Amino acid sequence: MVDPQEGTSSSKSLVERLEEAPRKILDYLSATTKNYIAHLLGIVKSYLPQHNLAPIALGIASGCPDEDFLRYRDEAVPIVEEIIKNLAE
Repeated sequence: MVDPQEGTSSSKSLVERLEEAPRKILDYLSATTKNYIAHLLGIVKSYLPQHNLAPIALGIASGCPDEDFLRYRDEAVPIVEEIIKNLAE
């Protein structure tokens, strides 16, 4: 992640490449997160093709109490683990 041109000569010093590392890590994490979320929403649409997913981008529903959201999230963990396991296959 520090040097994507590993094994080749670079005009940048090690310090310059290390200074770029946090941005590259964030870029990688953002891209990976985007792919996982897109996969998950694709799964949802495969079961509910008529469902409008746009409100999900707004976050938690305005009328949903925090305690309920935390419970929903905790209930989803086993399903998330199965989805991740299936992605690795």
